[in-house]
Amino acid sequence: MAQISKENSVLALATKFSNHGDWIVEQQFVLQMGSSYLMAHGIGTPLEKDATTEIEVPADGEYNVYVRTKNWTKYWSDGPTPGIFEVLIDGEANGVFGNDDNKEWHWQKGVKVNLKKGTHTLALHDLMGFDGRCDAILLTTSDEVPGNTVEDYKALRDVVLGKEPVVDKGEYDLVVVGGGMSGICAAIAAARYGSKVALIQDRYLLGGNNSSEVRVGLGGQINVDPYPSLGYIFNEIGPDRIGNARGAHHYQDWKKTDVVNAEKNITLFLGYTVDQVEKAGNKIVSVEAVEATNQDRIKISGKLFSDCTGDAHLAVLAGAETRMGREAKSEFNERLAPEKADDMTMGVSVEWYCEDWNTPCTFPDSLDWGLELDEYTVEPVHRANWYWEVGMMDDQVADAEKVRDYGMYVAYSTFSYCKNRLANKEDWECTHLTWVSHVSGKRESRRIVGDLILTEQDLTRPRPYEDGTCTTTWRIDQHYPQEENSKKYPGEPWLSYGVLTPIDFYALPYRIFYSKDIANMFMAGRNVSVSHIALGSVRVMRTCGMMGEVVGLAASICAKKDCLPRDIYTTYFSELQDLMRKGAGRTDVPYTQFYHQIDRTGHIAEDR
Repeated sequence: MAQISKENSVLALATKFSNHGDWIVEQQFVLQMGSSYLMAHGIGTPLEKDATTEIEVPADGEYNVYVRTKNWTKYWSDGPTPGIFEVLIDGEANGVFGNDDNKEWHWQKGVKVNLKKGTHTLALHDLMGFDGRCDAILLTTSDEVPGNTVEDYKALRDVVLGKEPVVDKGEYDLVVVGGGMSGICAAIAAARYGSKVALIQDRYLLGGNNSSEVRVGLGGQINVDPYPSLGYIFNEIGPDRIGNARGAHHYQDWKKTDVVNAEKNITLFLGYTVDQVEKAGNKIVSVEAVEATNQDRIKISGKLFSDCTGDAHLAVLAGAETRMGREAKSEFNERLAPEKADDMTMGVSVEWYCEDWNTPCTFPDSLDWGLELDEYTVEPVHRANWYWEVGMMDDQVADAEKVRDYGMYVAYSTFSYCKNRLANKEDWECTHLTWVSHVSGKRESRRIVGDLILTEQDLTRPRPYEDGTCTTTWRIDQHYPQEENSKKYPGEPWLSYGVLTPIDFYALPYRIFYSKDIANMFMAGRNVSVSHIALGSVRVMRTCGMMGEVVGLAASICAKKDCLPRDIYTTYFSELQDLMRKGAGRTDVPYTQFYHQIDRTGHIAEDR
């Protein structure tokens, strides 16, 4: 039997189609499933425009057709999935895909087709508008069945497409991986104090949870003692209004992009996922990253690196120690910790909202495939808020796509129930599902271990350290599954509640901002060196951004002194103090960050 080869096969990557039509590029799960892909995010309405491309068939023959896809609702339903699409070859449908019994990424076989050597067309035709997904299409005259593991897939790509060349993008003083609020602030602070910075973001928008893709409002206070100059950057890059799950304009993405692009010392790499690390001893030398659409590869070298990914992806690739889940009460003697350690984390919020218009509309009934709801379990709201929270019992990294999908599954099922089966469904006749995020709003996953691990007692007693920096102001805000919801949906709850523990405003020690294992790696954001309980305070975005600002300031000193992050603590902390007294933000712009400074967690705070 002839094996699959470039001489007898064509492999068409969906993101590299010449025309995406109305399909979107999904790049959140490259490290889990091996690639970015196209998704039919039509929010219940079939996409109008197909994704199309041309291919070159190497020889006349009878070709086996395989489509790399998954049945994304199979985790929760044995009913007919709505995540389906057709593959058209020269305008003829080869079959329906995304509908078999495999809930993982796999090669679903189509119908054999006779093709002549030369140019042919491929198209992805969405059928339902419910997030059907396609990574690649394989046409081969070989009878070898392609393997379904990520390793098999990467090997297949290398055989048929050849290894992607790596373009060297140069060396930088600081390489920041992750373009959320912590990464942006780290890059800006380092650049404004003279460092040459590379900022790598795996999406095409900056801002992370505060971008229009996720739509979570900023929280926490800035400009707080002992270094009140820290945080002014938010007046430049942050939206001037409160709110979760609002219109895209509400999050003012352009501010973030404009400010970063205006910094001559920052080179911005949008849409690149770092997936490889080169080390020398206990230092990172360079990273490789793959772009989401064209899937080209680049190499970026650096003297210093900062993991601002949230999920600590850079740290794990570099071999740093990380933690995930809840520590036992006995480890740090934390009052709020459970008796036994476990894998539970705070969950993901997949935001969505609907609007009342003057025109009636319909929405597909999810009875056959959706979440089982009734008048007592449904939440008939017009806007999801923080307490719509999924994945607390899952691995927030390995199961990231499943967790995101469950958030969308709950959103679609809820709206469908309200439109089609709610007792007062007539009130929903003119209600349109306007937006459902396909990007996870994460609270917690991995945390990188530094020279110090911040714990509950540091915040509640408090215990000041000599290396205090920016200040956390948010109460310890821990989320847990709602009891009744958990009983109805065991193992898969989707509603949470918050438990708030007061703290004194607390200056975060510098030692939680660099890895104990990787000598030249900082970290900022929700993956810093804290316990699960302490994370409940420091995880909000203004606080994370100030962490990034401190890291950027420290990195600028490292660049000038030719030293490493730990040396700032042991030798140069007074110089960092001098810079923290100055800060990196502009003070000649309007002060806009008055809102959501104190946690006002409430069950129905922003439902309508």
